[in-house]
Parts: sequence; structure tokens; C-alpha cells
Amino acid sequence: MSTYTSPVPLAEFQAYLKDASTDPTVTGFFQTCLDHATEAVYTWLDRDYTASAAKSETFWGDGTAFYAPRHAVGTLTSWSSTDLAGTITAHTPSDLLIRANGYLLQSLTDRFERASEHTITYHLPATLLCPETVKQAITEMAAVLFQESNQGAGRLELFSISARESTSSERDRFLDLTERHKEMLRPYKRYAV
Repeated sequence: MSTYTSPVPLAEFQAYLKDASTDPTVTGFFQTCLDHATEAVYTWLDRDYTASAAKSETFWGDGTAFYAPRHAVGTLTSWSSTDLAGTITAHTPSDLLIRANGYLLQSLTDRFERASEHTITYHLPATLLCPETVKQAITEMAAVLFQESNQGAGRLELFSISARESTSSERDRFLDLTERHKEMLRPYKRYAV
């Protein structure tokens, strides 16, 4: 089951493949290809472009009034902290100011206390759009998945290499981004600082 909703509509993907199938088995398989391609691209980017998706982050406070969330914050749902003694304190989410297009939170009253674990839940902006370049990479990867599958008259499998000394096997992933896709997507990749 995919974690992310694909930003590429099924009809667009079928148009890309020049396929007009209405068979639910075939269209379901197309959707599975899109979902897996979306998972691979979003995982590599370390970003989610699903509008209004719910997110939760847990982090240790550093004594400042600022926190940079992993994704753009549209609306805050809750904020709580747990100190070293295990005492949970519920903070008012309206005490957090959303800045820098959702990529920075500023506490107006309480600071993100040191030695406290903070949990913030929020929704991504409802107006969040997936860039066309990201959608193109997802479409191309989904097409490769379909082409290399049995339904696409190709081959899609995980290759396994077994060591003679042990019964364990090493599995290679079949859905790696090509260097072309990595270059296309590099401007959208989230890098840790």
C-alpha cells in the first residue's frame, strides 16, 4: 500500500500510454504503477506534494522560539510537549505563528523547551501543487513499471543473489531513479541542514 496519493490522474497516465482501457483490472494495475512511482519519487525527494495531507513531527526542543518543519505547514492541529519526567503539556496551536510560506514556526508565548520532546501535528496547505517536473518523472517511472511488467509484455521482478554459505538472499530494488530523473528532480529535493 502506497503512503502517498499520486498527483498524476489515471486518465492522464492512460493518455501518456495511449491506452483507453476501461477494464478495472487494467486501470487498477495502472493506478498501482502510479502509486509505486509516486512513493519512489517522493521518498527520494523527501517531500510530499499531497494537498491537505496530515503530518506529525516529533523533535527535541532547543530553547528557541523557532522550529523548521519538514513540510510546509498549512494549518496546525495540535502541539504538545513531554518533559524528562514524562509530564505531557498541551500547548495552544494558535500560539505558533506560521512563517516563511509554512517552512518556519515561531512560538509567540512558550519556547520549544530544552530537554522536552515536542510533537506538532499539522496539515499541508490546501493549495499545494505538485510541480510539473515531478509529475513527469512519476509518469515516466510508472510507464517503465508497466512496460517491464507481465501485463506490459515485459519483465518486472526483484533479482535475488544467494550466497553459497548462507540461505539469506540480497534483494536489489527494481525501482531506482535514473540519473536523468535525479537531475530533473534535484531542484525539488529536500536536503538536511
